[in-house]
Amino acid sequence: MSSCIALEEWLGNNLPEVLLDLNPGATEDELRAFAVTINVPLPAEFVELYRWHNGQKMEIHTGPWYGLTFIPLSRVLSEWLSWVDVLCQSSPESLASLNSSATSVPPGFVRCLYANNRWIPFAYDGAGNYLGIDLDPDEKGTFGQVINFGRDEERKIAIAPSLGVFVGWMVAELNSGNFNIKTESDGGRSFNTLRPEKYHFLDSLAVMFRDS
Repeated sequence: MSSCIALEEWLGNNLPEVLLDLNPGATEDELRAFAVTINVPLPAEFVELYRWHNGQKMEIHTGPWYGLTFIPLSRVLSEWLSWVDVLCQSSPESLASLNSSATSVPPGFVRCLYANNRWIPFAYDGAGNYLGIDLDPDEKGTFGQVINFGRDEERKIAIAPSLGVFVGWMVAELNSGNFNIKTESDGGRSFNTLRPEKYHFLDSLAVMFRDS
């Protein structure tokens, strides 16, 4: 994706510590083993993203996705497996209760579920919430669409129809000046949107897609 190169250039100019924290791209063996384990065809753009960089080293607390960390394939797999365990170990009654609070924005794009074993994360907030690709969309959604999900994310948003569109959208936002970089008390730098001005990117998305 050409937008990944544009994002890398922006990071080099504005958040070089994040660029330095990115891992080299995943190998074909790593990508193949991951696809076999989850047993779902991967969109080409997901494969391309991880060929670009296999997530972060996690030596800093800020990530390229408006502060959310870019998780390497090994961590993607462990996070995905933890949600598979939730689905397997929860009673039908418990899941029905959790599902009852879920909504889709726009309606009909994301299945109204608490968890789904075909939601594959790529960005993490460190507290059980993610951006990921949706490989089991609802009737109006698209295979591979980018969504939010996780422990605190009852309102599931179809943010972009594909990873390529999502990264392109983010680069356009950054180039328009929509970023807020702050030095925190620990000396590290946080990174989020300026419009709206929030502490957490998932909170920003909730405002940006409020009327969808």
